[in-house]
Amino acid sequence: MLKANNLFRNNENGMELPINIVVMLVVGMVALAALLAIIPEAKENMEIELISVYNNNGSTANIENGAKTSIDVVMSVYDRDNNPVEGASIIISGGGSMGSKKTDATGQTTVTVPEVLIRINQDSIDLKLVAKANGFHDYIDETAILIT
Repeated sequence: MLKANNLFRNNENGMELPINIVVMLVVGMVALAALLAIIPEAKENMEIELISVYNNNGSTANIENGAKTSIDVVMSVYDRDNNPVEGASIIISGGGSMGSKKTDATGQTTVTVPEVLIRINQDSIDLKLVAKANGFHDYIDETAILIT
């Protein structure tokens, strides 16, 4: 027993393992802190104003059941101080179709959703609206636009 205990005291490799673990832990924590500092935080909510919804005939968006119709949605995107949000990505989907576009410098855009279909046995459909912009929380409304 005395001989085995004496061998451990003379072996300096036994101390390398705890020091290596401490060094790796410190380096890992520094790397994690650097990654967290890079991730931007969302600043505020966006406000979406639907201005108008038209079908391909230029009338309000009442469409015929069983016929595919193109829908144009005109909208504006603002921040909480009523300033326009430029470059916000707008996605509108539903009725078997989807359309997307970015807002201009005035915060406005017209998104065309081609070939929207209300099936024969349906009275209406809801179109989903998603808006995304840097520095803002994502805006998602599952029932933003009602088409009858």
